[in-house]
Amino acid sequence: MKERNLAEELLAIDNTVFGSQEWVDIENKEFSMGSDSLLDEITKKDEWSNAEMLWVIKKMVYNYGKKDQLMKNIPTERLFLNIVDILRSLYLLLDHTNPDLDVNMRKYLSVKLADSTWGLNSRTREYLYKIMEKQQ
Repeated sequence: MKERNLAEELLAIDNTVFGSQEWVDIENKEFSMGSDSLLDEITKKDEWSNAEMLWVIKKMVYNYGKKDQLMKNIPTERLFLNIVDILRSLYLLLDHTNPDLDVNMRKYLSVKLADSTWGLNSRTREYLYKIMEKQQ
C-alpha cells in the first residue's frame, strides 16, 4: 500500500514530483554539491527525469526573478530564445497530458500567462511603439 503524506491526507491531493523520493534526492544533492554544480551535471545529460526538469525550472524562476545586475546583462535575443524554449516545453507538456486542473490552479496559470503577454496585446504594443518613436 502506498504511503500518503500529510498534504494528501488533509487536503485529498495527490503527491506531485515535489513530494517524490527523486525530488528529495535532488534537493539533498543540491545541498551537498551546490546548485551550480548540480545544474551543470543535469544540463550535460541528454535526457532528464521529470524531477530534474522541474528542478531546472525552479532554478530558472529563481534566477530570472532575482533581477540582479548579472541577469540584466543577458543579451535580449538570448533571453527571448530561453523563454521561447520554456514555452515550447510547456506547450508540449500541456498538449500531451491535458491535465485536469482544479479551479485555483487554472486561475493561477491563467493570470500568469495573461501577465506574460505584456507586449503582445494591442494596448501594450501601442505603448511600445510610442517609446520606439520617441527614441528615434
